[in-house]
Amino acid sequence: MQNATPTLARRYAFKLLANLASVPVYLLMEAILPRALGPQMYGNYSFATSVFQQLSGFLDMGTSTCFYNALSRRQRETGLIGFYMRVALVVLAVCLLAALCVQLPAIGALLMPNVPLWLAPLAALWAFLTWWGRVLRSMNDAVGATVSSEMVRTVVSLLAVGLLCLLFVAGWLNIGTLFGQQYLMLAATALGYWGVTRSCWQRGGAELHFRLTRSELRAYGREFFDYSHPLFVQALLSFLMLTAERWMLQWFDGSVEQGFFALSQKVSMACFLFVSAMTPLVMREFSIAWGNKDRVAMGRLFTRFAPLLYVTAAYFSCFTLAEGPALVALFGGTHFAAAVLPVQIMALYPLHQAYGQLAGSVFHATGRTKVLRNMAALECVYGFATAWFLLAPHHLCGLGLGAVGLAIKTVCVQMVTVNAYIWLASRFIPLNFWRNVVHQVWSLVLLLTLAFCCRQATMLLGLGGLESLSRFLVSGLAYTVCVGLLCLGVPAVMGLSRQELRELLRRACRWRPHLSRAD
Repeated sequence: MQNATPTLARRYAFKLLANLASVPVYLLMEAILPRALGPQMYGNYSFATSVFQQLSGFLDMGTSTCFYNALSRRQRETGLIGFYMRVALVVLAVCLLAALCVQLPAIGALLMPNVPLWLAPLAALWAFLTWWGRVLRSMNDAVGATVSSEMVRTVVSLLAVGLLCLLFVAGWLNIGTLFGQQYLMLAATALGYWGVTRSCWQRGGAELHFRLTRSELRAYGREFFDYSHPLFVQALLSFLMLTAERWMLQWFDGSVEQGFFALSQKVSMACFLFVSAMTPLVMREFSIAWGNKDRVAMGRLFTRFAPLLYVTAAYFSCFTLAEGPALVALFGGTHFAAAVLPVQIMALYPLHQAYGQLAGSVFHATGRTKVLRNMAALECVYGFATAWFLLAPHHLCGLGLGAVGLAIKTVCVQMVTVNAYIWLASRFIPLNFWRNVVHQVWSLVLLLTLAFCCRQATMLLGLGGLESLSRFLVSGLAYTVCVGLLCLGVPAVMGLSRQELRELLRRACRWRPHLSRAD
């Protein structure tokens, strides 16, 4: 199975192409939902799903990462799958039990203020299916079946957005039919991922068996416990922190401000789609390198990919920041006009999200989960203090900034935390911390300058106002050309030397004809 695994470059290309194909789908879906639901119901939907998504993430407690790393190293060991299916059933049961508890009026009024409580069970099932789909997708990455997996994701996404558009045009799209459409999409995606995994095992001659003896259950339990128990504190603190800040926004400012922040979060996630294709694959390579005790290879992987992923995220983030008014008009319409500033601030979130996933991958791959736990505890202190200061009303010693305040907190706290992770990683793998920090600053300044210059130039040429779609498209084209010329003229912006850039271009030219080969 290992010999037939496509190269890292080929798997990344297919992930990137799948993400490219899914971006119009994602943008279309996120342009429909705010318009169909309105700020208040969109805020209710976002808050309910966010709470249960954080709960499923807490119940994960790093076990999915342990599963991914173990399967990357022992790809024929299907007993791992049987064990983790039992873990998934526990996650599902706890999510549904929590949703039932929220139906009690006293609990529901406290945990989900001014939100219809019947949304809780729907959101709980949605959160579980979303989490389980990510697990199955990472399973395919672990066994090297990335290409087929991404093809499944692309096909299902296209069918799902087609159904969503049909519901919207027919006037049938509401919160109930939205959840139904989401369940169909998530279930179809999970079945497709599972089919890819089975085919991969059968081609490799692996025997499929999920019945485990007591000794096997104990052995797997010890393996997962040893890896994940230091992450319990991290998972608990992250769950409490992320849920508390959304709860504070809901409690102090209500569902409308929640809807504004939700829109800004969705726009930032669209920017991150291109970068998220690479991080699971690099994490797999980290895990393999650590298994070979090759710290130099880990440092080389981080040095090569971190600046490239950062600039890829910055390309989209800077344009989104400059063109915030046009994007809000496109996504939400006039009802979301007050979301412009949160969208512009949250546009910067994907920058350090890319670095954060890579830095976190180093600690996960090497089993240094205690570092993640300690950092989560520290972040909980300064993160919660920042959130309270920005969200609480004046009489409670806060600024009362609503969605704007939560956006500022999210970006600034992440920037501090991620750079702390990079510094800690530099203590045991060979990478230059200060070189990465300096690169973050100057590359961001360059791309922001280009984005704002393109925006102003198209306005001076009389192509339209800030919210004009035609001007927005011309500005995007001009910005893309400028960034492309910048990368060719100054390859250091991507963390590359001129020689490395020439080598990459030569490899791309040689590799392109092989894209059509089978997985």
